[in-house]
Amino acid sequence: IPAYLHEGGITSRRNQQHQHQQHQQQQLGRCICVTQPRRVAAITVAARVAEELGCRPGHAVGHRVRFDDCTDRSGRGTTRIIYATDGMLLREAQADPLLGRYGVVCLDEAHERSLQTDVLFGVVKRAMNARNGTNRPSGADAEEEGKEGEEDVEGTDGTTKGKIVDRDALIRSKLRERARFVGLPPLRVVVMSATLEVETFRTFFPGAGSINIPGRQFPVQILYTSEAQDDYIDAALKATLQIHRSGEGGDVLVFLPGQEEIEDLAALLRRHLDEDADLADELTGGGDGTSASKKKRDVVQSIKGIGTDLTSGHGSMIDGVLVCSLYAALPPEAQAFAFRPKPDGCSRKIILSTNIAETSVTLEGIRFVVDSGKVKRRDYAGSTGMESLTVSDVSKAQASQRTGRAGRVAAGYCFRLYPEVGFDRLEDVAPPEILRVNLGHVVLQLKCMGVHDPRNFDFLTPPSPEALLAAFELLYALGAVDGEMNLTPKGKNLAKLPLDPIFANLLLRSAEFECTNEMLTAVSMLSADNVFYRPGGGDGDAGGKGGAASRAAMAHRRFASYEGDLPTLLAVYDGWRREAVYVSSSGGGRKAQKRLLNMQQQGGHGNGKHKGRGRGGGQKLLHGEWCSRNFVNGRALVRAYDVRRQLAEICSRPSDRGGLGMDIAPASGSSSSSKDNDLVPFLKCACAGLFLRVASRIKTSVEARGKRGSGFVGGSGRGR
Repeated sequence: IPAYLHEGGITSRRNQQHQHQQHQQQQLGRCICVTQPRRVAAITVAARVAEELGCRPGHAVGHRVRFDDCTDRSGRGTTRIIYATDGMLLREAQADPLLGRYGVVCLDEAHERSLQTDVLFGVVKRAMNARNGTNRPSGADAEEEGKEGEEDVEGTDGTTKGKIVDRDALIRSKLRERARFVGLPPLRVVVMSATLEVETFRTFFPGAGSINIPGRQFPVQILYTSEAQDDYIDAALKATLQIHRSGEGGDVLVFLPGQEEIEDLAALLRRHLDEDADLADELTGGGDGTSASKKKRDVVQSIKGIGTDLTSGHGSMIDGVLVCSLYAALPPEAQAFAFRPKPDGCSRKIILSTNIAETSVTLEGIRFVVDSGKVKRRDYAGSTGMESLTVSDVSKAQASQRTGRAGRVAAGYCFRLYPEVGFDRLEDVAPPEILRVNLGHVVLQLKCMGVHDPRNFDFLTPPSPEALLAAFELLYALGAVDGEMNLTPKGKNLAKLPLDPIFANLLLRSAEFECTNEMLTAVSMLSADNVFYRPGGGDGDAGGKGGAASRAAMAHRRFASYEGDLPTLLAVYDGWRREAVYVSSSGGGRKAQKRLLNMQQQGGHGNGKHKGRGRGGGQKLLHGEWCSRNFVNGRALVRAYDVRRQLAEICSRPSDRGGLGMDIAPASGSSSSSKDNDLVPFLKCACAGLFLRVASRIKTSVEARGKRGSGFVGGSGRGR
């Protein structure tokens, strides 16, 4: 690593040895931080490096992601290499802008240009410039440095009238002084990327060298469709089955835009593979196979309800084929199925993944790639102030990365589910996320790091002035900054919460209305994926009158509240915690779950530990069973549970220890799902905290007019 290369000029051997020893002493105790855009990459790569070094994860090598810190926290500091998500290092930089814990920072997967990665580039460069300037000589140079941040102001007659102060330049000067005082060694930065835009990074890091390390790549044959596909899920199903039925060995990797598409295709694949096995059995036994053939043609949408159980669907083997899912919302133990070697009796693995498998992780044994050509991207509409996830076409760079997954172990094939002319029309690279999202949270983070005016911050790709202005307007409206762009005490408290500023404001305002316990739940549910699962089809689907869509609507109606979405989300979470039993996936958790299942099968008798107020006042259900019955996304609930636990810890922690010092105990006799007047303080808090989301109804119309005069059309379904 370049951080540990010593460069000496023409000097004596003794002086060189002294400098080398001094440098080693400076670096002693510093860690190497390798950032990843996704938690799955940070966890899996850390485990792989620990395995190669012959140590257990969490000792010499560890990872730090949200809700999971697998590093040595005993105070001995034995963890030397830390794999962390971009967001975790950004939050660490809020407390320590110089990143004094680290001697080397490696920015991996830089080509993805995610929002946090781009911001991290500027943060790391700022720390590097401050620490690498610590060897400046005293005297004239120091005097010039002390004048940095001052600029003469001339009058109309050409004379000097005074000086104005560049506060950001003064802050940079103070950071250098602090680095000198503490004695921090130079910070080394390594940028790693599969499709490195060399000129972009050379411009950002002047004088930096570049090293090209070619990977071992076998030839990959690319096949296109003859025409565009209207239904890429159906096209992916046909392509995957065609590959499997060809009989050629090798695992299959299918790229899809999101979780819902993955679960739909997984259900379809399992059904077809199961029917193939049944058909083979019937043919072997002398049957005509008519029933199985009919079922194969009868593919209905009702199977979309599969996958809400946290304990199922991670990996199921049918006739020697293991179907695995891989996306960010999956728990780590579920993601592990995609990385493990094939179990005994498994001839092929079919992995259905989002774009996280493009570059961040390595999947062994892939010979076939099926590329839908689609990806989900965040988009921000400045006129409405709303963000959305939209399905978009991939870029040429992304398509090339997906193709490369098939050539790691042998010659492979890539089936692109779009015509070749469609590939020619794709963008060369995807636009950086910083140009497409709301920057309110980014600006708040930068202010906490001491950046006075984010317009002067060294962004890898500067956002538009309009986007930064909109972010300042948001923070000013929330009371996070004053008219001089200074961070207020409320702004500092908002920054302590890992939330969108609007949701963080909701939580802070809850103390005034004495509903912090309820608002913790609401904000956590808003931070998770859509909790309701709505399968396709209607009364005429496979279930007849009691079809999946009708059953889902009936189940969801149980939680519905006329007071709006927030009380509805409270009712779902409260019902889950009251009627279901959720245990972690650790070894102890699995044993507890097994004991509970055995107890329920024996009639539910025993010590009554798991008795609860279920639907009929009976015993509690297992997490997965409760979610399946109520058509609720179990993974979203678990995510909300983890977020709530983290937020509750921050809110209850004393302010002198970096918390908010709030009382999070529920109000006496209150229930978050109550239909009575208990919800009045909560609803008042929601109105006060979400004042930027207020719209006025236009008489005799379904339209509404928002804060900025934008038009909206009313509709059903949950909004944010």
